[in-house]
Amino acid sequence: MYYDINRFVNLTILLSSQVDSDKLFEVILREAMLIGNCDAGTIYLLEDDYLHFKHVITRSQNVSLSSSTGADTIPPVPLSRSFVCAYAAITKERLNIQDVYKSSKFDFSGSKKYDAMNNYRTGSMLVIPMAVGNDDVIGVLQLINTMDDKGSTVDRFGNPVVFSKDQEHLITALGSVSALYIENRRLKGLL
Repeated sequence: MYYDINRFVNLTILLSSQVDSDKLFEVILREAMLIGNCDAGTIYLLEDDYLHFKHVITRSQNVSLSSSTGADTIPPVPLSRSFVCAYAAITKERLNIQDVYKSSKFDFSGSKKYDAMNNYRTGSMLVIPMAVGNDDVIGVLQLINTMDDKGSTVDRFGNPVVFSKDQEHLITALGSVSALYIENRRLKGLL
């Protein structure tokens, strides 16, 4: 996997500028999806013991929702260890799951319901807690369906392609830097 570090530098410069919240979340999510070479992703913010949807993108379904276009109408996820995004927020662990349909550790009923309603197949998932300072989690970055170099979300055996360690590492760094900017905006009353 090759990622131009200059993109990361330019992203940090952009994040420090005065952009509206919807644009901030979109830029963060799109960059994470580029690093993860994936089809879909979500940014959640932790508020009042719930993870609230702030931006949702599914490229193959032509979906891009921000707070102003409907992401905030999706019911928030309660902080329960049964939900993968909440588990990551509670434990501060990043999770790299090859196939949600073969995982019994978490409740993926939301993903499966989305899949059934939209003729979609959630396979691989990377879930990164976004933390600041003394590891206070402010949100979660969740990416879905990484692709191989041919653009396929499954390998030659039909198994979902897993996110690489390099992708996991870079997306974790992006999540950390983004958390600082988001928290700074909160402290200034801009979120």
